[in-house]
Amino acid sequence: MSNTNAPFGLRPTMRTLVGAAGSIIPCHKLVGYGTALFIHDAVTHAAAGTKNTVAVDAAITPGTTPVAGVNLIYGAASAATDHAMVDAAHGIFLTQGDGTGATFLVAASLSKNANLALTAGNTATKMSKHELSETSLNTTNTLDLRVRGLFQDPSNALGQYAKVFVTFNNLVDANQIAGI
Repeated sequence: MSNTNAPFGLRPTMRTLVGAAGSIIPCHKLVGYGTALFIHDAVTHAAAGTKNTVAVDAAITPGTTPVAGVNLIYGAASAATDHAMVDAAHGIFLTQGDGTGATFLVAASLSKNANLALTAGNTATKMSKHELSETSLNTTNTLDLRVRGLFQDPSNALGQYAKVFVTFNNLVDANQIAGI
């Protein structure tokens, strides 16, 4: 069976590593940020917020920028918009591999780390196209995501474009952990 290439961003499972419910945090996007925020985009803290909520944007450099959470509300480019994000700390998310690399997502990839593959979202559906970069799978602690397991579904299998559960490894206010 082959998996389909249909990116959907980082879908929150609303579960944490300890079985608790995920946390939703109110936030906002600044008018000067010229990129739209799509539903299920990974977001980071932005400087100089204008409201009493956290300012966020999707200006993430894979492998470098710490992630704060995953956006839940679409926000148009260059418009001040209010958002809600699922806190990335300990949250479990579902995403798919981007189909790059020599080995794709195989059993040996589980428990490894990987970077985000950032692609502009779908303007018709307002959904993110962020994915896991299969090329970057490694044990390096500076990578963005930790692969936690294969999403169990009859239409999903290990290999190219596999859907997997992930947690964020490079978090705002947290230490990074090497993969195994």
